[in-house]
Formats: sequence, C-alpha cells, structure tokens
Amino acid sequence: MKFAVIDIGSNTAKAEIYGYKNKKLILLEKYVERDMIADHKDLGTLDDDGVSILINIMNKFRRICERSGVRMIFPYATQSLRGIDNADDVRGRIKDATGLRVTIISGEDEARLCCEAFLSLSGENDGYLTDMGGGSTEINLIDNGKILRSVSLPFGSRSICREFGVDIVPDPDQERLICEAVDRRIEAAGFTQSGKDMFACGGTVSGMFKLYRAITGNSVECAEVKELSDFYATLKNDRDSAEETARIHTPDRYDTIYAGMLAHLRLCTALGCKVIHHAKTTCRRGYAQQLINNGIIR
Repeated sequence: MKFAVIDIGSNTAKAEIYGYKNKKLILLEKYVERDMIADHKDLGTLDDDGVSILINIMNKFRRICERSGVRMIFPYATQSLRGIDNADDVRGRIKDATGLRVTIISGEDEARLCCEAFLSLSGENDGYLTDMGGGSTEINLIDNGKILRSVSLPFGSRSICREFGVDIVPDPDQERLICEAVDRRIEAAGFTQSGKDMFACGGTVSGMFKLYRAITGNSVECAEVKELSDFYATLKNDRDSAEETARIHTPDRYDTIYAGMLAHLRLCTALGCKVIHHAKTTCRRGYAQQLINNGIIR
C-alpha cells in the first residue's frame, strides 16, 4: 500500500510518500515547496495570493503522487491555517481546485504526533522534544518514555520575523524583544527549568546545524547550547557576511534562520537545557502512523 501525507506549514509545504507492507511503514519519497503563507496573512485572514500559492503547490504534489501510483493523499495543516479566520473558505477553495480535502490539526495533536514518531524511532526516553516551524513551536516533555505534556505555542521563525520586523539578521533591540517574547510564552505555558536535554526537529534546527557544520567543519548532530550561542554571536557580528552565509547554506530559509536560531537557543535557556540534539523526526510520520492505527491504511 502506497499513500501520501502533505503537511501545509507557514514557511514550507512538504509531501511524503509512504509504503506500508507487513506492518512496516517506510518513507519512499519526499518533496518540499516553499510557500511562505505567513507573509500573506492580513488581519487574521489568508489573502488570495496566499490561497493561490497553496492551490498551485497542492496541484503539483497531487500530480507527483499520481505519477508515483499514489491514490490516497492525506493533506493536513498546522498553525498555517488554524490561526486564520477564513480557514473554512481556504479549505473549500483548495478542495474545489485540487480535489484534496485538508484537515486542520490542533497544536496539541501536532506536538503529540511528532513526539510519538520520535519515541518509536529514536530509543530516547527522557527530555524535551521541540519542533519550531514557521508559525508555531511544539514542545513535548518526556519522562521515562512517556509524554507528560504536549503544547503548541504560537510563535515560529517566520512569525517572529514578522512580529518584530526582522530583515535576515536581528539587531540588538530585536534580539531583546525576541528573547523576552520567548520567555513570556514559556512562562505562560507553565514550564520550569528541568535541566533535561533538548531533542529538536524541524526546519529551524536543521538549518542551525547545517550552518554550524558548514562553517566549523564539525560533523555533529549534537552540541552544547553555549557553543551554539557563541556560534550565533560570531556569525551575526558581520551582517553582510551573515546574510551571504545564510543564502549559501540555508537558501530555503535564509531570511528567517537567524531569528529562528536565536529563538530556539533562548527556548533552551528558558527550559534549562544545556545540550541540544538534532532529532530526525516529523509530525508527518506520526500522522502516517495514526492513519494506520485508525485502520484507514491497511
């Protein structure tokens, strides 16, 4: 059985084609398109240009799936659509133009599904699992292999840039505002410093480690938060060089990577994490597994 899961995010839309056979879930193909629909939200609604972008991307993914022999396609949206007032209208227009019905999942479900996929694949059973996207950040607290809390906070790398007017590299005032905003949201969510390690997934942390490996030559998937904070401070000292570095090594998110790095590192500080691991997991895999668990995919 082959099927596809499409994740509509605020910064990118991603499609993954899976195979399910002999009770094994296998990722076969994956595709990414930059949508940046966070830049098309005005007064709580997604504008016509943003809807057109989504329709074009969804039609492209649909054609790819058809060429791959996939007939069952399951699109879902996260903060990209759940945070707008005209979500039902957008979903209707996508359905009319593409034949695909988009499900909007809650922030808590987004966090939980990502964490369940992480626990099933990693062997880790203690710490925080975080996923910072373009419009939201999901946080899971894991203790002895159990998910104690799953929350979604309404800030991400692109929404932070929009909120504080960041143009690629935050200036000192913008840095202060970003750090204060992260601290407030963590405090409001009721998290306290635990000293646990952080396992981080998503485009922001992937870009951070990609930059770190490219510039330092250290091929690592884990680093101390202080080391990464020092790395960020060194990079942003020369704004022109920092912009060029981001365009070369993280072209799909060059304009949000520095604000996202700063916010993620501040998140580590707020949670008391000293070490951050690059976790290779996705909500999409968790969503695919949920389809199997619910008997939709057999």
